[in-house]
Amino acid sequence: IYVHIHLQRIILHYSVEMGITTNSNEDVKNSVDNELSPDANGPQAPQVVIPATPVDRFWLKKLIQKHSNDERLVPYYKTLHAKYPILKDKALVVAPMVDQSDLPFRILCRNYNANLCFTPMVHAKMYHQKISYRRKFWSHTNGTPKEDRPLIVQLCGSDKEHLLYTINDIIHSAGGVDGIDLNCGCPQTIAKRGVYGAFLLEKDNGNVIVDVVKFLVEQVGHLIPISVKVRILPSGVEDSLKLYGRLVDAGASMLTIHGRTRLQKAMKTGQSDWDAIRRVVQLYGGPSGIPIVANGGISNLDDVRECLEYTGVDGIMSSEGILEYPPLFTETGTEAVQNQRTGPGRVQITRDFLDICRTYPPDEGGQGNGIKCVRGHVHRYLHEDLKARNDVRKMIAYAQDLETLHKACDEIQKMHDDTSTPGSSRHVVAKEELSWYMRHRVVEKNADGTSMTALEKKLAKNREVNQFTEEQLEEMKDGERAGSVAHIFGCSIDDGGGNGDEGYSGNGDGRQCW
Repeated sequence: IYVHIHLQRIILHYSVEMGITTNSNEDVKNSVDNELSPDANGPQAPQVVIPATPVDRFWLKKLIQKHSNDERLVPYYKTLHAKYPILKDKALVVAPMVDQSDLPFRILCRNYNANLCFTPMVHAKMYHQKISYRRKFWSHTNGTPKEDRPLIVQLCGSDKEHLLYTINDIIHSAGGVDGIDLNCGCPQTIAKRGVYGAFLLEKDNGNVIVDVVKFLVEQVGHLIPISVKVRILPSGVEDSLKLYGRLVDAGASMLTIHGRTRLQKAMKTGQSDWDAIRRVVQLYGGPSGIPIVANGGISNLDDVRECLEYTGVDGIMSSEGILEYPPLFTETGTEAVQNQRTGPGRVQITRDFLDICRTYPPDEGGQGNGIKCVRGHVHRYLHEDLKARNDVRKMIAYAQDLETLHKACDEIQKMHDDTSTPGSSRHVVAKEELSWYMRHRVVEKNADGTSMTALEKKLAKNREVNQFTEEQLEEMKDGERAGSVAHIFGCSIDDGGGNGDEGYSGNGDGRQCW
């Protein structure tokens, strides 16, 4: 009976993929879901172990080629990819980011040469156990919009039952997806308590994550690629390489390497280790290996090309850089255009994003945390302007609708156009630069010859002027590390404490933040 159910699921999957519909498809799916659901009454059917098949080395390249006729990408393929052959058939990826890589943001990035996107991290345990969470982070009825493909869903967790249920539910939803990724990169303390993220790489010397990958590949690897996003282990590159090899042997179809350890975050971000990523490619990539994607240290297309050439990876993933400026994968801001911004300015980017939010309302299923996400994006796009307009910052922070955020754009545009102040001149888009992205990266020299980031200098000034204690300054650092999330979301910030692996912190007034 179980084999019969399993075959029905496979038939349903491929009929959907090939566009074949029958009146019985939904009945079959409901029947299968009822039989396989962990909530079903009666004894549970045994797990079916399907021998892992060799990973198709070129599955990622084929996926990119399959969607290369997307009308949004064609102009870039004809110009940029022709001008820079290193970009041909390479994945230009929008990273998985909690409360940040939501659907409207992904659509915006796809308008500017991003050819693969990851969803925000989906918590497998909560998805399995809580219907409200499931509805919030995945629209099973509407599925994946055709304009949001190719798409890889990132999951976190280490419990096999929760992960398997979540994967089966998502890959059989309307529209389908193109891959499942496991989060082994999150460095926050909440990930340690929840047994996921970068801490999972170190759990039982890596045995836990290796076992999870092997299990998932055996169960669903014939239906969907199972990839892993990792960091470098705190114990060093050599230990990391050994663990990555075990993940490859377990059947991982792709590795995305963030070239930093879990200790490199906030003001300790530092440089991404491209040498380590290069060694991963040499050991586990190449013609007989699996696709390897690089993450870290990407601020424009020059960095993309340099990383591709130096490491030999199959794709480049951007997170914070593209979060502030979605056209990052275009030629804007590169040496070829004298480092000038030739793409849309930050106000126009914000307006374009808000227009997409009208098409894909942030309060509908599968959109994550709704208007909170939108406020966060607007803050990052306009970060440089908000330094001089605290009134507009507050307007954004407490906005409850898109109209208010559009008004905030109007105010910033007025500021750009105002030349009445003595010595002021009209705002020039070409001179715009990354601001929020550079908060931990711009190094300033002190009078004594020492160096510090702009944020460190700000905190030092606060210490001198306001006589803050070291404990208070540490709390300020945590707030800055969260990218002013407390101000944008109107709530307090910690590492998610208080609720185990659910990742939420309460604020005493009914509001919550991730």
